[in-house]
Amino acid sequence: MSTDPNTTAQNRAPGGRAWVRPAALVISCLVIGFIGGWVLRGDDGPATVLAPPAPEAAGEAPAVTAGGATTAPATTAPEATTAAEEPAAPPARDQIQLAVLNATDVQGAAGLRADEAESLGYTGVTAGNAPTATGPDTVYFRAGAEAAAGRVAADLQVDQVTALPATGALASAAPADAQVILVIGPG
Repeated sequence: MSTDPNTTAQNRAPGGRAWVRPAALVISCLVIGFIGGWVLRGDDGPATVLAPPAPEAAGEAPAVTAGGATTAPATTAPEATTAAEEPAAPPARDQIQLAVLNATDVQGAAGLRADEAESLGYTGVTAGNAPTATGPDTVYFRAGAEAAAGRVAADLQVDQVTALPATGALASAAPADAQVILVIGPG
């Protein structure tokens, strides 16, 4: 019997074990790709935020884990939820009490934006002046009008949305009956 490698290779049956090396290469590439993608993904998946433990009742001993760490008893901690509350649907445009205030040196800017809002379906939009500002256009809202402010910001293409300060020059300039106030800024 000859031990010549060429003769031995020729005597092998076609399709014998020739598939093993490419299959092993494909499997290792997949495993490395999945592990690399998992490591490089940058997050650990959905986050669960737990409420702080309730203060311990008088005379109640804290629970101790196997590692020796002290934790609050399981009965004192409220249940944690990971589901976000669904945002409230914004009211109809004609139900939003909107004011547009000009905080720039441009005369009539508030009137033009008020007209634009009314052309979109807002009714009774008031226009006026605000204390001079240096920032961008901003939509302010009073308590409970957050969804309405979101609608105004989306309709009038304003990126800044924030709660109306309780005191100060802007709070004084905002009409008392306005739920949402658009302040036109120079920047």
